[in-house]
Amino acid sequence: MREAEILLRLLMAAACGGLIGMERERGDRPAGFRTYILVSLGAALFTLLSVTAFPGADPARVAAQIVVGIGFLGAGVIVVYGGTHVVGITTAATMWATAAVGMAAGAGYFVTSAYCTGIILLVLVALPWFESRVIVLFQKRRLYFTIRALPREGLVEDVNGVFRSFRIPFVLLRFQSCQEGEGECSLLLRANVSGKVDLLRVVKSLQELAGVTSVVFEE
Repeated sequence: MREAEILLRLLMAAACGGLIGMERERGDRPAGFRTYILVSLGAALFTLLSVTAFPGADPARVAAQIVVGIGFLGAGVIVVYGGTHVVGITTAATMWATAAVGMAAGAGYFVTSAYCTGIILLVLVALPWFESRVIVLFQKRRLYFTIRALPREGLVEDVNGVFRSFRIPFVLLRFQSCQEGEGECSLLLRANVSGKVDLLRVVKSLQELAGVTSVVFEE
C-alpha cells in the first residue's frame, strides 16, 4: 500500500472524527473535538497496521483489541452523581462508534465511514429534539416528594387528593406527625409521574394546601 493511500485513509478518519467531535464540543461534553479526532485516527492507524505491517497475521485480532481499548476510554467519561444520576453514557457510546468509523476509514471503506459519520451526527443532533418533544410524553419519572406542613386534621387526605386529581400513582413512605403547636410535620411520598404531567402545577397545588410550608421533589 502506497504512503499516499495510507495518508488519505488517515485524513478521512481524522475528518470524520473531527465532525463528530465538533458536535460534542458544542454541547460541552467531557470528550470534545481533539479527543474524537484522536480516537478515530488511532483506530484507523491500528487497522492499517494490522493489514499492512504484519503480513500473514490475522488483522481481526488488532480490531478486537481496538474495541476493548475504547471501552477503557469510555469508562473514563461516565460520571455518577449522588449514587443515582449517571451522565456521559452517550459520550462513551459516541466514542465507541467513532472508533468504528476510524476502523472503516483505515480499512479503505470511505463511503461507509462517511455515511456512518452522518448517521452518528443525525442521532446526536436530531434525536434529542425528538426525545424532548415525543418520547418524554411516554416516559415516567420516579420522584420523591417531601412535604412539610403545620399539623392539622385532614392534611394527608388533602395531599392524596392533589395527587389523585393529576392521576399520579403514589405511595406514602413516611409520615412524621406531631400535635398542633409542636412545629411542622413532614410527609415523604414516592410517585411515578408521566411526562404529560406539569410538575409545576402539581407543586403549586400542594403549596396552596392549608398549612403547607414547603414542597420539594427529587429523583
